[in-house]
Amino acid sequence: MKVRTWMMQYGVAILLSCAFALILGQVPLFRETAVGKLTASDLVQFLGYGGAIVLAWLGARQAAADASEDWKWLAPYRALILPVTTLVTMILAYGVLLLVGGPFLNKFAKEIYNWIFIVGIVAAIAWLIATWMRTCAPLVVAAAPRRLKKAI
Repeated sequence: MKVRTWMMQYGVAILLSCAFALILGQVPLFRETAVGKLTASDLVQFLGYGGAIVLAWLGARQAAADASEDWKWLAPYRALILPVTTLVTMILAYGVLLLVGGPFLNKFAKEIYNWIFIVGIVAAIAWLIATWMRTCAPLVVAAAPRRLKKAI
């Protein structure tokens, strides 16, 4: 599958997922219908935004694995795609999961939830830095023009 084709597929699916979550989340029928503390609005937003996050992560995985000639300039940075996407996914997932879990969390459970995401975000940052140092930086230096190599 060509890069532009699958990028278009993932991009349109992400946009549609977010658009439907946004639109349906504001419809009075969804806002007024609830099972206990959970409203249908929160559920549909969770499904839409959560689906968009999963699609974005899967698209990034595809981009990291694709060694296309169209993206030759990206070759030294390809290893960073998945750690960066994982970091963004962790940050966005915090709020998305609160849509369905938030009404059921007491103060103690919310603190545990927060710490789980803090540890996950810090781990993703550590992965990103380690990937840059071990994989990408040597490739960037190797691909740098001679003037830059002399300056270093």
